[in-house]
Amino acid sequence: MKFFCAVLLCGFMGTCHANDGWSSELSHATGGALLAGAITRIYDGSENRAWIGFAVSSAGIVLSESYQISQGAKRSSSYLDMASHIAGAALGAWWMDKYGLTPVIGRHSVGLVMRRQF
Repeated sequence: MKFFCAVLLCGFMGTCHANDGWSSELSHATGGALLAGAITRIYDGSENRAWIGFAVSSAGIVLSESYQISQGAKRSSSYLDMASHIAGAALGAWWMDKYGLTPVIGRHSVGLVMRRQF
């Protein structure tokens, strides 16, 4: 089910169109942040959930823009779109991992226990 949700989210990326303006690059960064955050949320139980969200979102935009380049799109525009989306994906995955979800306790976690008698 998690894989299906991730594929469905990546499928919605193909319907977006943009130009080379400031608002376009901001929308690519926002889309990357939202997609990476959503995928990070889907893989909530994994210790590497932020890396998974970042990687899936980044791979989706690289594949999408590579296809557009192969169809004759301007390379510089596609590279700019990729960079904006990947920067947003990094921010979105990091934010969701640190502030949006509860911490994952794993083998390398460290904690502190205090006991006091009253």
